[in-house]
Amino acid sequence: MSKLISELKQEHNEIADLFNTLMKSGVTSNKGLDIVKQSKAKLLEHLKKEDKYLYPPLYKMAEKDVLLRNTLRNFGDELEIVTQSAQRFYSKYSNMNNINKKEFIEDMSALNISLKSRVMKEEVSLYKAYEKLNID
Repeated sequence: MSKLISELKQEHNEIADLFNTLMKSGVTSNKGLDIVKQSKAKLLEHLKKEDKYLYPPLYKMAEKDVLLRNTLRNFGDELEIVTQSAQRFYSKYSNMNNINKKEFIEDMSALNISLKSRVMKEEVSLYKAYEKLNID
C-alpha cells in the first residue's frame, strides 16, 4: 500500500474515532465542543491533503481514462453535497450553548453516515486507482 493511501486511511479512522467519541461524550460539555473542533480541523486537514496529493495525479490520469474521468466527476459532485452538510453542521455547533441534544445527535448521525459512505467509496474506487499509479 502506498504511503499516501496508508496515511489517508489512518486519517479516516481517526475522524471516525472522533465522531464515535463525540456521540458518546456529553455533547453539551466542554469536551464535546473540543471534539467538534478537533473533528473539524482533522477533516479539513484530510481534505487538503487529498486535494494536494491524491487528486492531481488522478486528474492527470483521467485525461486518458474516460471511466476514471467520470468517476472523478461523480465524486466531485458528491463531495460538494458532503462538504455543504459538514459546513452546516460545524456552523450550527460551533459552540455548545443551548443546543438541542436530540437535534445534535440527529445531525451528527446524518453527517457521520454521509462521511462513512464517502470514505467507503473513496477507499474502494479512488484509492485503488491512485495505487495503480505507483507514485510512492
